[in-house]
Amino acid sequence: MPSFYIPLSGLDADSTALNTIANNLANMNTNGFKSQTTNFSDLFYQQVGANGSGDEIQAGTGVQVASNSTDFSGGSIASTGVSTDAAIDGTGFFVLNAGAGSQLYTQNGNFQLGSSGTLETSDGLAVMGYGATNGVVNTNGGLTDINIPTGQVMQPSATTTFGMTQNLDSNAAIGSQVTGQVQVYDSLGNPYQATVTYTNQGNNSWGYSVQVPDALQSNSATVAGVTTTSYNVGSSGGTLATVDPSTNLTITGPTVSGTATITAPTVTAGETLATYTTAVNAAVTAAGITGVTAASTAGGQFTITGTGISTTGSLVQDPIASANAAGTLTFNSSGNLVSPATDVSGMTFTGLADGAATLNLNFNLFAANGAGDINQTAAASSTSGTSQNGYSTGQYESFAINGSGLISATYSNGQTQNVGQLALATVSNEQGLVDVGSTEYQATTASGNAAIGLAGSGGRGTIDGSSLEASNVNISAEFSDLIVAQRAFEANSKAVTTFDTVTQETINMIH
Repeated sequence: MPSFYIPLSGLDADSTALNTIANNLANMNTNGFKSQTTNFSDLFYQQVGANGSGDEIQAGTGVQVASNSTDFSGGSIASTGVSTDAAIDGTGFFVLNAGAGSQLYTQNGNFQLGSSGTLETSDGLAVMGYGATNGVVNTNGGLTDINIPTGQVMQPSATTTFGMTQNLDSNAAIGSQVTGQVQVYDSLGNPYQATVTYTNQGNNSWGYSVQVPDALQSNSATVAGVTTTSYNVGSSGGTLATVDPSTNLTITGPTVSGTATITAPTVTAGETLATYTTAVNAAVTAAGITGVTAASTAGGQFTITGTGISTTGSLVQDPIASANAAGTLTFNSSGNLVSPATDVSGMTFTGLADGAATLNLNFNLFAANGAGDINQTAAASSTSGTSQNGYSTGQYESFAINGSGLISATYSNGQTQNVGQLALATVSNEQGLVDVGSTEYQATTASGNAAIGLAGSGGRGTIDGSSLEASNVNISAEFSDLIVAQRAFEANSKAVTTFDTVTQETINMIH
């Protein structure tokens, strides 16, 4: 009697193969999907006799599914322009936090941001990597959920070094002056235009002095028609440098015949707040403005008070500078800077009006290669470039992922800061991984424990930011396999019907 089990085992195995092929085709557009192949093996054999040579005569008992192997080769990588997307170019898996200390692994980098800024998969699992503190990634620390600082503010950083690429005209008249400016920042992130004034002293030498004009914005209030505008100078004995040329302080008030507007007097060099207050009162009186009084206090408050008055503009003062804020530059016969031989350090500016910490500056005179940034040649004096290392407060704007998985956030102040680094995992036996769905895998005893590290190291691939890896399903190969599996299924079906016919004939013989 024929054994129906043999063709039925073939039907069962072919059905599995068809299901595998169908699943591959169904997921051909699933990012990071890895195609599978159903592999067969024969079952045990029965001895039905022996030939004259004593060789055993064996008959097979069918087929079984030996394995469903996964093709972990990479799919094509395409740029998406979406910062949350990432693709692995080479070996490795992204590490996911599955909770309770467990981890899952995926090659599908179609991530998104959670409500708290956590980088997550589409099913809500956090992507893991190495955290960063103040822009420094700790790759020796444990894995943590990657968090993007959405909505956060970068604290300002005060300028500590500044410099400029400057040419000084060797044909300039002795005593002539040239200025160069570079924007610097205090500890609160407020900007200042640091002005360096170069004065030709002859004999290939120029004097320099650095000033940091500090705008004193006013606080103005009107009570019962009386307006009081105050400026916090900081010290009544402080020296005022000038009146802001772009927003000159003006005072408008009543006169006998109507109203008049005056521009506050120009501050003379070395003038104190007390003497400037006297000068303002004199100018108000000369313009016929009535009921207006300028006053100053020992605490450094400069006020303008009157009925029916208004003011515009702001005062400007120079913070108290250290002795190092001035000096002499000496050049050789080729126009190269020879003295000072090093950068100027220890330059300080105290008494900033916004209450920021003392501004400590180093004046960089030399480039990294040792050449002077300031030269004296027979060409028009000019500033061709400036540099400084401070910045203002910044609002988070975007982030990007580089080839090693380093994640850098960009802020509105033009600064970037590292906020973390993606980790990649590898296992000894990828076929031992268990597919838990959503293109995610779980390590098993067969796969071995995951070895986790940085992209581009330890045999791991690199990461393409703003890109996705497509499925590695080969549609033409799948269609070919589909035809083969279909024919195999039909053949086994034919064997069943044949066995059925033979069995019926045998039964008919008995009866």
